Amino acid sequence: MKKISKIAITVFSLALLFAGCSKKSSGPVTVEVWHTYTGKQAAGLNDAAERFNASQKKYVVAVKNQDYSGFADTVYNAVANGIGPSIIFNYGTTAVDYANEGLAINIKKYIDRDNKKGDKAMQNLIDSLPQAMKADVLGFEDGGIYYLPGCTTGPVFFYNKTIFDELGLNPPSNWDELASVAKKIYEKKGIPGFHSDGLVDTIQELIMHNNLGYIDVANKKVTFCGPKLEEIYTWYADNCKKGYFSFNTIGRYSSEDLANGDVASFSGSCVNDQYIEMVEGKGELGMAKWIAGDFYTAWNRGPIFLHRNDEVDEGAYEFVKFFLNRENAAKWAIANSALCPYGISSDVPEYVEYLNNLPQNSALPYVQANMAVSGSFPNVTGSAAVRKILEEHLNYVVDGKMTAKDAVAEIEKQCNDALNGK
Repeated sequence: MKKISKIAITVFSLALLFAGCSKKSSGPVTVEVWHTYTGKQAAGLNDAAERFNASQKKYVVAVKNQDYSGFADTVYNAVANGIGPSIIFNYGTTAVDYANEGLAINIKKYIDRDNKKGDKAMQNLIDSLPQAMKADVLGFEDGGIYYLPGCTTGPVFFYNKTIFDELGLNPPSNWDELASVAKKIYEKKGIPGFHSDGLVDTIQELIMHNNLGYIDVANKKVTFCGPKLEEIYTWYADNCKKGYFSFNTIGRYSSEDLANGDVASFSGSCVNDQYIEMVEGKGELGMAKWIAGDFYTAWNRGPIFLHRNDEVDEGAYEFVKFFLNRENAAKWAIANSALCPYGISSDVPEYVEYLNNLPQNSALPYVQANMAVSGSFPNVTGSAAVRKILEEHLNYVVDGKMTAKDAVAEIEKQCNDALNGK
């Protein structure tokens, strides 16, 4: 997220931001949720707010839809000037930026207070996360909790089933098989066999599957740099240079390239199942588990707690406690066509029925099949920069601008600088 200092906002913009934001002298406290959702997600969020407002009289949650374009900067400017929302939905790495600027709420104080009163609702919720996912919530460097997962998605292997069947190929279960499959397709069909629609996530999984570790939080340094990472970068770049892997999309999206027959497979978010419509005569769509090994990247987008004042901050916490309770967390997953990360929701009848009656073209079963080895990374200063640096330098190696050895040396320096706030 782009860092922006507190700035003067135009009178017009200020009027818009303050609309509905001013604190009443009496009556319920207003808690604002800003979002860019549409369709089922927007309806689900509005429904949850209405039910929360009807359940008590101390707070009123106001849900405000915002333009997607420039949303991150709009929110950050507003929060920095003390007039922004109390809740937005994003990933834990975004919460780090707000926390470092003193603009996020550490809800641990509210959880501790509830625990002392015998209210274990929020504690039980967090405890029910898969162990490997807890780093996403509990991995902030100061020990605080600034964000909670809302729902879980992850990568799936989308492929041209017609081509795979014709060549007698199966979806790959490891990296060697991926390279072999891609090579055969290129040699027989003249198109790349594979594209990664989420390159940095692929790099992270290659790092984890080679037991290189990731971030040494205590010592603020990365652990994955060395000859093995050089080998990984060389391997990936070689496959791209030979035409077996596609590094960039041909059209606008990976889903479009697969549908048009320009690439035979790609790994990407499970939500692609809503967008891939194979062009007539180009083959049948297939889906399978993505390569997981003993680590599978789970994507957990959820509420981030942003600071306004004590009354509003507490109201934001109370709303999320309601929003992510056993039944409502399940409802939110369903609204997002996603999985619920919380074990306490796994047997909610509505959620069980949803999973048992997924559309035939849903990619979720292939995410669900990897959830036993799902994991996440610590949310610390510089963690978002580490992702960017990893991807940027693979670009350099593929383009021939750097050797893998030089790239890895630079990765180590830049990542460690980022983790130390330089």
